[in-house]
Amino acid sequence: MSDANNLKEEGLKLYRAGRYEEAAAKFAEAQLGFANESNPQEVAECANNRGVCWRQAAKFEEATAAFEEARPLFQGLNDLVGEGQVVGNLATLVESQGDKQRAAELYQEAIDLFTKADAKDYIKDTYTALSKLKLKQRDVVGAMTAFDAGLEQLEKPNLIERMARKIIGGGVPPSAAADDDKEEGPA
Repeated sequence: MSDANNLKEEGLKLYRAGRYEEAAAKFAEAQLGFANESNPQEVAECANNRGVCWRQAAKFEEATAAFEEARPLFQGLNDLVGEGQVVGNLATLVESQGDKQRAAELYQEAIDLFTKADAKDYIKDTYTALSKLKLKQRDVVGAMTAFDAGLEQLEKPNLIERMARKIIGGGVPPSAAADDDKEEGPA
């Protein structure tokens, strides 16, 4: 494992331990190491990781700067998922600062990026975050719509997820409906 990888692992351990500022410093060191190794993917990921650390440490200016650094790096790699993660992280940051309208716009932008990349798990998770935000705004219909859109991403929803879709009115994906037919008992 390279020195940069070791530094990144140290950063992850520090993050998991709740030592966010120290983790951000390790990710900065790792980022320099990856730059010296000509590994642009890891450079971008370390910039994003720094932003997450700074957000957790409530250092919002530093977090914003790190995310703004990471986004064009992912764009340069044509990495829609990485860019979507950065935009989603920015949405969480902006939401934590109280700008719920801007956060909703950023969540939707992240969803659009994940949709282009066909990253269904990320789409679902981001719709869930948007749904929670809509609930905080007392926009129940918007929350239900976002939640349902997230559930649509599931190829094999479980029983509770299928029930939620029926309650919301979104129906059940065809693959799940076929599973329901199999689960029926005697007529």
